[in-house]
Amino acid sequence: MSNELSPKQRSALQRVLDDPYLQPWLFKKVDNLVWFDAFKDSGLFSPELNPEPFKTADNTFKIPSWPITEYLVSSSLRLKEEHDVKIAQQYLKLLREVTQYAADNKQSNYRTWWQFSKVLRNLPLEVITLEDLDCVSYWLNDKFDRYLVNKEISEWMLELIDIDTEKSVSFAIFLLDKLFEIKSVEGRYADKKQEAELGFDDYLAGEFVEENALALGEKLGSTVVNLCERKLKEVLDINRNDKWSNIWRNAIPEHKQNSHQNDADDIVLKLFRDTLLGYVKKESDNNANEKLIELINSDYQTIRRVGIYVASECFEQLEQQTKTLVIQPDNFNDKYRHELWHFINKNFSLLQGQQQKSVIESIESLNVTDEETGALLDKPTAYKQSNWFAAIKDENEITQAMYQACVYITGVEPDHPDFSCYMGGGVAVDVSPLSVSELAVMLEDIDELINFLNEYKEVGHFNEPGIEGLANTFEELVLLESGEVLNNLEAFIELKPHYLHKIFSAYSKLWGDKAQRPWSDLWPKIINFASKVFNEESFWTSADNAKPAPFIGDKHWVISSYCRLVESGCEKDEHAFSLELTSDVKKTLELILSRESGEDFSDDSDAVSIAINSSRGRCLEAYIKLSLYQCRNVEKDLEQHKQIWADYQPTFDDELNKPETAGEYEFITIQLMYVRNFLYLSKDWTVQNIDKIFGEKSSLQWRCALQAYSYVGWLIPEIHTHFKEREYYPTLLDDEALSDEVKGRYIEYACIAYLQKRDQLDDESLLKLILSRQKENELSKVVWFLWSIRDHNLEMTKNLVFSLWPDLVELINQQNSDKKPLASKLALWAEYIEELNADTKAWLMAVAPYINDDHNGMSFMQELARLSEDYAFDVADIWKETLSKPFYMYELEPIETIFKNLLSLGQVGQALAKEITDIYIKNNDEAVVELYQKISRR
Repeated sequence: MSNELSPKQRSALQRVLDDPYLQPWLFKKVDNLVWFDAFKDSGLFSPELNPEPFKTADNTFKIPSWPITEYLVSSSLRLKEEHDVKIAQQYLKLLREVTQYAADNKQSNYRTWWQFSKVLRNLPLEVITLEDLDCVSYWLNDKFDRYLVNKEISEWMLELIDIDTEKSVSFAIFLLDKLFEIKSVEGRYADKKQEAELGFDDYLAGEFVEENALALGEKLGSTVVNLCERKLKEVLDINRNDKWSNIWRNAIPEHKQNSHQNDADDIVLKLFRDTLLGYVKKESDNNANEKLIELINSDYQTIRRVGIYVASECFEQLEQQTKTLVIQPDNFNDKYRHELWHFINKNFSLLQGQQQKSVIESIESLNVTDEETGALLDKPTAYKQSNWFAAIKDENEITQAMYQACVYITGVEPDHPDFSCYMGGGVAVDVSPLSVSELAVMLEDIDELINFLNEYKEVGHFNEPGIEGLANTFEELVLLESGEVLNNLEAFIELKPHYLHKIFSAYSKLWGDKAQRPWSDLWPKIINFASKVFNEESFWTSADNAKPAPFIGDKHWVISSYCRLVESGCEKDEHAFSLELTSDVKKTLELILSRESGEDFSDDSDAVSIAINSSRGRCLEAYIKLSLYQCRNVEKDLEQHKQIWADYQPTFDDELNKPETAGEYEFITIQLMYVRNFLYLSKDWTVQNIDKIFGEKSSLQWRCALQAYSYVGWLIPEIHTHFKEREYYPTLLDDEALSDEVKGRYIEYACIAYLQKRDQLDDESLLKLILSRQKENELSKVVWFLWSIRDHNLEMTKNLVFSLWPDLVELINQQNSDKKPLASKLALWAEYIEELNADTKAWLMAVAPYINDDHNGMSFMQELARLSEDYAFDVADIWKETLSKPFYMYELEPIETIFKNLLSLGQVGQALAKEITDIYIKNNDEAVVELYQKISRR
């Protein structure tokens, strides 16, 4: 073959040299190797011609292509066919020169490197050395894009493995090393924090691992396993997250609990896992077992977890020594729980007798002790053991009994026993700059963590990491079963309020979930922590803590979350804090009350809502519940009860004056909501202060108190007497600032007063007052309430109903409107009627035409059907009255019952049934007519 260009080819070359715009056309058209030297001699391969990226007008970068690389790719295919080693060496030299020039001048062009990758794949292997492949590292690390080169090189690597020569395999291992090169880069959000980053494009690397890692282990054996192990160690060392792998990688196998997707640690872990799995499955020899033993003994917790997982998957290939090593007592640790739990769950029955005994003994040796005394904590210990026994509880009667014994002590079965850290489902709406495992790593230097949390500034863009997401992730850190934060609370006093809030709220969640934790150790820590936080002057005075911060929390949120926690700790529960701690809690709450001001109330405010949601109100509720907690624990000792009350009374006295002294209404509102509790704490104090509690009639204090007392749902005799003496009822019913709902509750109290025989139906009674006002909404409330308590079987209620009914009928008869909703409500009282006489029939006749004005027609007809069993003729009369204003019956069963009862009474009943049917015919109600015809034919 001639190495010279033809005259025509030389002419074409000259034209493109004279006019560079023609070069792309020529480079795409030609692929003959003869052009290589000509292009080279013309300077077209000069490294400086490789174009650099440039910034466009819209401030983005454009990466131009180098046209001559089109020729290099197409001609290299010819080179591959002709196997011209000499020219191949020239190609290889060109790739090295251009790459070296770019490296020396810090130039970038991923399009060129992508084309060079194609060329390299086409060169004969005998001309390539490992030194030549160094240029691949530069191509793989282009700052603008890695995907195209990664894809090309990874595909070539797989081809080299398939060639399966010593050289091709060595090249493949080299390229795999370069593809999965690990870099340490500065964290995006945390200063001075290093993060591991892959040279391989994350998405492509994830796909590559999923599709090829298992086969790599099968084909390349221990060589690739050792490489991948080294890579994983590099990632873990940079991220410093090995000891937290059970958080960022909850399960070594694929599982929905695994939070990471395509991060470097996640990808490299899966690469190592699958190559190891492929190797052990393929090589069931002593070497594979020795490797597993080495991994299960590793100082890296993540690597040990991988070793245990693979041992479980390849159990039949394990030597006894390896099995015994897996179930060593040290591995019964929350760090390895998921993998070891499934190992024994799947393989317990296949273990030797001594090995099974060892598993049981290891589980029984697990315990939780009090930090100070060293005493064994029964429930946390039983819960810890139950998680492990859950793996083998179905093996035999012995293991089942051991599991049940633990559950009997704890009172609960573990929800997710195979996980040491299980996150509930849900859609994440707030993005955090760091994961919980990354925050956990920073716990090694708590000052670093606190500084990062306090100094972090969010970007403020949609779907970008923000403080709200970071605060939520910090709460996850607090919730970790290891208790790293809760055990070192004093170090976190300087945190900003949104993080302090999360500490208290996380503790409340643990309590609410009845988590098996060493509560006796934790309560003193959290109570002491709270005392120090609220005694810090900066908490109250700094702009950062005083400035409202919606969605993430300010000082008011911290107060509220702490007080909610105190309320939880006062419950009658084994997780409650010790009575010895009540004095410290009381001092802290009193400190908060002295510093925290109340919310603004107005005449039309929802006083209860404001009070229970304000931070001061929450503190008052906690203070009240703390006093109740102490008194209930000395219930049988009256003197101690009095002494406890004496300790709290000065604060309550002071709070009682707050409407006058500070314009604060939280205590007045909350005290009346808890009035029954105050009667328990001190009946004398409560009764003596009723007048002071309610204040002046029609004042703001009075309205707040009325709203609060309306929520009690219980008539307090002393307060009822006070209301009558001060004539509160007419005023409150006319007060436009009070809602109909509040007024309705006082109408219920009026009914209760009669039922409790504290009122009579005379001119002085509250019910007579309501009747005399003749306001339909008030009367409707009376009717509705007395109907709502119909199932209480109170004879007094029935007597009251029958006493009120005539007066209400008279009022209805005085109304001139077409619709009478009060009459419809009154129809509900038909349930109280057991027999029809002149009075009761008249009452039902009076309301019958209006029964559906408030949609009570169906229930009324059901009652008529009940009464028709004994009073069919009277019911027929009432029924005809209802038809003066016809309504649709979606359920015909009551009508069917009445028809049957009428027809059973002979000719008179049949005539009445026919008469009623004729009315339905006139009303075009075909369904009822058809029903009558069906019944009468039987």
